[in-house]
Parts: sequence; C-alpha cells; structure tokens
Amino acid sequence: MALLADAPSSLRLVAPRRAASRALTTLGTGNASQVGYATAALLVIGLLISIATTPDPLWWHLHFSRLGTFATFSGYVFNSTIILTGVGVVFFAHRLRRQMRQHAGTAVLRNRRSATFVPIMVALLGIHLSFVGVIPVNLNEFWHDRSSTGAVFCFVIVLSSTKWMLRGMHAVIGRASRRVGIGLVATVVPYVAGFINLAAFELIVFVQVFSWLLLFAGTIGRPADAPAAPTPSRTASMHRTVVVAPRLPAEVAAGLSRRTPRLRPEVIARHTPRPERREPRAPLVHGRAARFQSARRVTAGRGDPERPALV
Repeated sequence: MALLADAPSSLRLVAPRRAASRALTTLGTGNASQVGYATAALLVIGLLISIATTPDPLWWHLHFSRLGTFATFSGYVFNSTIILTGVGVVFFAHRLRRQMRQHAGTAVLRNRRSATFVPIMVALLGIHLSFVGVIPVNLNEFWHDRSSTGAVFCFVIVLSSTKWMLRGMHAVIGRASRRVGIGLVATVVPYVAGFINLAAFELIVFVQVFSWLLLFAGTIGRPADAPAAPTPSRTASMHRTVVVAPRLPAEVAAGLSRRTPRLRPEVIARHTPRPERREPRAPLVHGRAARFQSARRVTAGRGDPERPALV
C-alpha cells in the first residue's frame, strides 16, 4: 500500500479509470449477469483506489466506512464508488426483472410473483447501499448504520424466500442459498465473539452477497438436470451356470469308497422301477378300407349265410 501511495497519480489511475469506464458502459447495455459483473468490478476497483490513497494505513482496524470519512481524494473515491455500486445494483434489478419475466410461469420459474418480488428486493438493496455512500459515518452514524443494515436485511429476505419464490430453478440455487445462509450465521458468531472486526465482517458479507447474486443471474432459465437413467437389471439369461466341484485328492476318494456300503444286486433290482407294458394298438384304417370293414362286420352280425362272419 505504501508503494502505491508513493507512486505517481498518472500511473495509479490510468488503468482503473479505463476499467471503470468499461464497467459503466456495460451497466446500460448488458444483461443481468453482465451488469452484475460490471458492478462488482466497479466496487473492487473503487475500493482498491481508495485503499491505495487513504491517509490512514490502519483503517482496517475499524471498518470500511473509515475510508469515506476523510475529506481527501480517497474519501471521495470511496463514497462515489459505494453510490455508483448501489446504482449498478438497481440497474441489475431492472435487467433481472426483464429476464425473469421471460421465464415466469414456466417449468424453470413456476412462481409468477417472483419476477416482481425478487427484483424489488434487489433494487431496495441497491438503494440502501447508495445511502451508505451518501451519508458517511462521520456525518450521521445512525442513518449510515441503518442504511447498511437495511441492505443486508433485503438480501436476507431474498435468501429466505428462495424455497417459495424460486421454485423450478436449478438445484444449484437451493444449494448456494443454504451455503450462503450458513456462511452468514458462521460470520456473525465470530464477529459477536470478538474474533474478527467489523471490516472483516463487512468484507465476508459483501463477497457472499455478490457471489449469490451473480450465480442467480447466470442460472435464470437454466433447466434442471435430467434424472439419471436407471441401470437395467438382469432378469433372465440364456446361459446355464454349471458348478464344477473341485477334485478330491486320491487318498480322500479312496477313503470315501471304502466307507460307502455296496448294495447287493437283488436289493438294487427290488428298488428299481419296472417299465410299464403297453398293449400294441391296432393299425388305423382310412377311406374305403374302413367302410368295407364296417360293412363286413355288420353283415357278419346279421348272420348272412352267403357271407361268413369274420373271425
């Protein structure tokens, strides 16, 4: 930081000014995701410039708002950056509403009210963030704190309503919401306990908020992953399974043969089932031969003397 502070102003501000101008151009022309990334880049660039030019190198012992308390270039850059970041979040909410209305009521965004509720809460977040720069902490600490708290509160409302408002969206949003919620709680506990100061708390919270917003903007309209195809189960097989018993040693086989009792032939014959005897069937006669045979039998039954009966 000391090297950056001692460097000439022309070397320190040429590249950040170009990046900031590109970010401002993207705010009015890009979609929600592009506007979100441009706003995040604007915030990072402005904070780095303010940190590099601040007259208090120990500002991080207190909070980020300490950077905006000086009536110098660093204070003006910090407050202007926070105001422009809030304006960028409002533009982000506007683009977000336009993008969500295209998918509201479909399978990827079932709740139609989400296209109005979520952008309004994001816009309120940006408005509260702008008032953080408009009202520095040394000007009015009460309203400055209310503005920062209101921005966090708007994000918590959006985060807690994802289960109802963002139904149908990709599962990555639900997982990210749970992780960010756990991260916020895990950040509050060490801050209250005194393990981290307010500057570290603000940094962690802002990183989580912008990460979730950028992920949300990039996930709108993304269909859910298709369920994995079930593995086909093998119900039948055309092959036979033959179990081959291992060969026994010669001495074991000899011992078994000696121990196994031998049956006498008459016992074997007694228990062996005999095959059934079947009487041979008379050959079947068809056609004229059958009619002739039946006529001869009838004549024989009547006792015709000219034609002796068949024996």
